[in-house]
Parts: sequence; structure tokens; C-alpha cells
Amino acid sequence: MQTVLVHIGKCGGSTLRQALEDSASGVDLVTHVRQPPIGPQYRYYITLRCPLRRAISAFYWRRKLVLREASQATRFPGEAQILAHYVSLDNLARVLFHKDGSVNAMVQGQFRALHHLGEGISFYLQDLLAAVQPDQILGVLLQEQLEADLLRLFGLCSPGRLNDNSQPDLHPAHSEDRRLSLQAQNNLRRFLHTDYACIKTLDAWGKLPAGYLQGLD
Repeated sequence: MQTVLVHIGKCGGSTLRQALEDSASGVDLVTHVRQPPIGPQYRYYITLRCPLRRAISAFYWRRKLVLREASQATRFPGEAQILAHYVSLDNLARVLFHKDGSVNAMVQGQFRALHHLGEGISFYLQDLLAAVQPDQILGVLLQEQLEADLLRLFGLCSPGRLNDNSQPDLHPAHSEDRRLSLQAQNNLRRFLHTDYACIKTLDAWGKLPAGYLQGLD
């Protein structure tokens, strides 16, 4: 039997991995930006976050690395141009669908071209949850309460948040408005419906705190 940590990007996984590396946690394998192995011999811990908040974090994290710092300006072809064109996640999300409600295939392709947005929650979990049994999921660590979950599941204290992109940079030159309009929120919920479906499965299996799923709305 092997224990797998499914590190979904922008869900606090870097903080968790640092804590686990400093301890004898018993985690045998970490999967990140790739789909986890599936089989009866595996048991899983999963990092998770509200899909909308995860999308906000991912967009502005990429904008910081690609445009502001330019440390990853050419890592993924076309990413810099997309980020520079839309400037904000709100601008991008508002045009994921045409005014008549039909799919805007070009914009949705651009959304998926952004690192961590292209690898959404369902990228990691959809096939996994369709194939495993509920008792193979040992625990879910929520970004919103990572310190408490880390202590509850591993008996470890958090080393402090790593790659924390939850708050905008207050420097005037880096100012940004991360708010999402109602249209953008509705479009993102529709576009990320498979992410929400994975969360509903975990909730039905009793892997999430009471009320967490309802709190996503």
C-alpha cells in the first residue's frame, strides 16, 4: 500500500509539502501538475480549495511571475500575451461565454492555456474519484483551514504559508482589482462545473466539513 498526496495547484500544497518533508509523515508519493496514479494499492490525501478563490489565486500568481517579475515570461508559450491582454480575471471570465450563452471556444482555450487554470481540480480528481472507493481517501486538506487540517491529519504544525497569493500587492505600481463581477462569478461556476462535481462527490463521501459545499455559493 502506498500513500499519495494529490497536490492540486494553488490549494496550499507547497506549505503542506514543506511540513511533510520536515517530518516522518508516511506519504510515499506526491503528484503535482500531473494526474495521480490510480489503483487499489493507493490511499490518498487531497489538497482542495474553493474553485473561484483558486482561480483568482492562480491568475494573479501567474501574472506576478510572468509579467511583473518576468521570471517565467517564456515558460509557457502565449501565456504572457493572454495575461497582458485581459489584465484581470474578471475581464477573462466575463467573456468565457457569448452573450447568447453559447461557449466562447477561443476564450476558454486561452483560460486553459494559463498554468494552474488549465490544470483545474477536475484535472486531478475526476478520473480518480470515478475509480477509487471512498475509504481510499484518507483525508482532504482545505486551503481555507490548512493549519487545522495539517494538525488533525498529520499531527504537524504549519511552517508558515508558502507562495501565499491570497492578498494583492499593495505597491502602487502593482495595484490590481481582484474583485469578480456577478457575471464573471456565474461564468466561472458554469465553466468550472466539473470542479464542483468533484467537490460534491467528496462531500457525499463525508470527506468535507459540514456546510463546506454550501459555503462555496
